[in-house]
Amino acid sequence: LMSSGSTHRGGGHFTAFPGRTPTRPERWDLFELFPVAAHTRTLVPEVSKDPKKWGMDHKIEMVIHSPGNQVMGGWGDVQAVIGWYKSIDLVVGFAVEINETDLFDDIVLPFPSYLERFDFNAGTATRQLGPCGQDDWFWQVRQPVVDLPPSLKYPQEVILEIAERAGILDDFYRVLNHTFRLKEPYALEAGHHYSPTEVIDRMSRCWFGEEHDLKWFQKNGVIRYPRDVEESYIGPFLKARLPIYLEHFLQRGEELKEVTDQMRLDWDFSDYTPFSEWLPCPSYDAVRKGEYEFFAVHYKLPYTYGGFGNENPWIDELCEHNGYAYGVLINENVAKQTGFADGGEVWLESPVCKVRVKLKLSQCVHPQVLGIAGHFGHWAPGMPIAKGKGANFNSLLPTDLEHIDKISTALDHCVEVKLYK
Repeated sequence: LMSSGSTHRGGGHFTAFPGRTPTRPERWDLFELFPVAAHTRTLVPEVSKDPKKWGMDHKIEMVIHSPGNQVMGGWGDVQAVIGWYKSIDLVVGFAVEINETDLFDDIVLPFPSYLERFDFNAGTATRQLGPCGQDDWFWQVRQPVVDLPPSLKYPQEVILEIAERAGILDDFYRVLNHTFRLKEPYALEAGHHYSPTEVIDRMSRCWFGEEHDLKWFQKNGVIRYPRDVEESYIGPFLKARLPIYLEHFLQRGEELKEVTDQMRLDWDFSDYTPFSEWLPCPSYDAVRKGEYEFFAVHYKLPYTYGGFGNENPWIDELCEHNGYAYGVLINENVAKQTGFADGGEVWLESPVCKVRVKLKLSQCVHPQVLGIAGHFGHWAPGMPIAKGKGANFNSLLPTDLEHIDKISTALDHCVEVKLYK
């Protein structure tokens, strides 16, 4: 929570090449069993169903989560995620509003809005996909325009205090120094206490030079670096060789098989091939065999983001006027053949969830596909504007080993579904 990290300066995921040597897992996300994955948090709810199966000799006793909405947007099968949260002894959550995840928190900590807090995570270089065109690279420090209410603290301050009380503050400093590439003399030192603004000041001076401290950003607002043509339009200028034979997949796969055999796990190794190839997912087989009628797929809207956007009254108004946002898209010809009307309410059922939805007829969707936009379908009373509108796509997705990619742990992004009145 000190900052979100960046892909331009520090942060990011583990590298997938050449991979890591697989071992028996000690982490609840089974990171050790996915040697060429960048991250593996998809598996946490699955492991919580039977930790002993995976050799876990410990349980997750406490979770501190950000003001996101992990129940609706962090994984698939919502009931599986809820089951994991219920298994934890103590859940502490930062919250802007009481969303679905916060309903399962034992302690809720109010999170300052973007107008009330300091952050060093704003700018072109913090995004994986920057704006198109030859605009400058830029960095800025988010600064509060109003003071915090008397009882509220900055989230960074809360985390630092928890680390100190737990006796891990110096270790936490080492993690922060590594994550944000803080070098001497700007690295956080063991035995010292820092306020959030002091940490941001050190980051500013370490990254941009002694003269660009926090006061400089407060006065000047933004620092710019020119972006030339080759940085703006990287494709034509990229001099690289793209591997078509991924030989490290073979070695990592053989090493992984030794581990899974020792653990007596039934593991699918069909993805560990050196050539890229198409492999059908479970939803493909289910629809092809006639067990389900449609593939449900997810698409994004340009004016809403994540599992919280349509709680904003203006964004909700856009969704209402759009007509497509809160409706499930179905091919118009198919709908007329099966007796479904535009705006009609129906049941939409996947292997793990059944939800009531409104249909929107369209010629812009494949006859075998249903299109579901955004991450809607809220039920938390703390989100009264968004409550009961649209569908939550993630809740339809089974979260198990059959529905993930064995290389990256990406959850299948389509799911077999059926419609009925």
